[in-house]
Amino acid sequence: MSFLACARCGQPLTSEISQEDTPPAIRNVPGQACIAKGTYASSWNHGFVLHPDDVTGARRHPDLQRLVGCCGPSGLDGPNLVCSGCGAEIGTQESDCWNPHLVVTLPDATNLLSDDQR
Repeated sequence: MSFLACARCGQPLTSEISQEDTPPAIRNVPGQACIAKGTYASSWNHGFVLHPDDVTGARRHPDLQRLVGCCGPSGLDGPNLVCSGCGAEIGTQESDCWNPHLVVTLPDATNLLSDDQR
């Protein structure tokens, strides 16, 4: 198993995750997670796509304008998650009612590590 850590401070950002089967089973259903819990897939931006519940070492961005949405952050206003250890921007959560729920990490903000690197 693997986990993501903050590239700046090393804070673990996720619970244990494993790579989604190829091709990834990403669902495009509004209001539902687009990837299975406990898995990750490569993102279009060279980051990672995660289930929102797997992101455990991050908190919401202090800039409230990044968190706009009716039922949760829409993800349209820039990165809205920061590392809970150092405050570095690590990615964007989309969890509003009209879009699929996911977290996409910034490509240079995280490192994929194996459990023996904890």
